[in-house]
Order: sequence, then structure tokens, then C-alpha cells
Amino acid sequence: MKMRLPAIFLLIAGLAGCASEPVVIHYYALVPPVSAEDQVVQRSDKPALVIERVELAEYLLQSGMIIQSGDNQLLVSRSNLWAESLQLALPKALVRELQRQSDDYSYYLKTVDWIPRADYRLRLRMDSLQATDQGEVVAAGRYQLISEQDSHPHVIADFNFHRDLDADGYEKSVEQMQALLAEIAKAILTSLDGLAGQDPLP
Repeated sequence: MKMRLPAIFLLIAGLAGCASEPVVIHYYALVPPVSAEDQVVQRSDKPALVIERVELAEYLLQSGMIIQSGDNQLLVSRSNLWAESLQLALPKALVRELQRQSDDYSYYLKTVDWIPRADYRLRLRMDSLQATDQGEVVAAGRYQLISEQDSHPHVIADFNFHRDLDADGYEKSVEQMQALLAEIAKAILTSLDGLAGQDPLP
């Protein structure tokens, strides 16, 4: 069931830190700790997808989590913060989700990994990734996939995903953001399979 975030949620996002009482800071991780089951060994005999660049809208570079009020107002929380900046966490989360959904490729981050070669390159722009006062979490942007084989066309695709919040709170918002990243990863893999001439994911 879709729920509207209560007014107090918005007030906390915009005004936390203004009261005289000490403010309790809550940190949220977009990328949960890696378990033994989640560890992946990259194989050099598989086509390599290199995440070349992930760009975020300027307002997403802040440490505070964001609530969208109406169509145009963005409120930044002073007491509910990202444990790691989205600029660093989002590419890691995307790689993990790609690995989880398909083992047909090896996935690398250009900024941190040693890369033996690049068969495909990915560029991602994230224009929005936030909860709204209408009880949704939204993720929108564009990605570009480039094949190193000149005979293959490149892919440029826009995405705009929404998920309803079934409960109030920042923790639930983060869970839905992770689910939206899974949808973005699936769209990327579908495009990648098309470039590679493989059957798309079901």
C-alpha cells in the first residue's frame, strides 16, 4: 500500500539540527557488508564490462539524505546521513547488483580495479535518487553502453523507475533505493545482452 510520508518526516529532514537538544545522527549504507556468499571471483575468460563513469546530479553529492516535497522542493536531512557518499557507494552497489543478476560478464570499476581489458564500457548519469512526500522512491537518469567492437552500435537509454514506500522512515527508503538499483542493473544487462548478441534476461 502506498503511503504518504508524514509531515513530521519532512520537518525532521529540513529542520534537524536547529533545536537546542543534541541531535542524534543516523547513518545509512547503500551497500551492505559483503557476506561470504556474496563474494565473486572475476574470470578473465568472460567479456568485461567496465563502469567507466558514474555522474550524479549536484544535489545528490551531499551527505544528508534527501526528501522531495512537491515537484520542485528538495529537503536535506541534517541528522540522517549517508555512511559513504553516493559518489562512491552507488558504483559499488551497481557492480554488486550486476554480479548478482548475471555471471555472463566480469564487472569492473575503472577508478578502483585492475582491468585486463574492456569489451564493453558503461557510463551512467543519475539525475534523481530520493524519496518523495507522495510515498515513493524515484530513480531517474541515463546510461550509455559502448562496445569496443566498432561494428556494433552503441546504446543510449533513459530510465525512470518508481517504487512505493510501504512504511515510513529513511531505512525503508534505502531498501527501496536498493531495489531501484536492481531495476537499473536489469535494464543495463538487457541492453548489454543485445549488444553481445545473447538472449536477454527473462
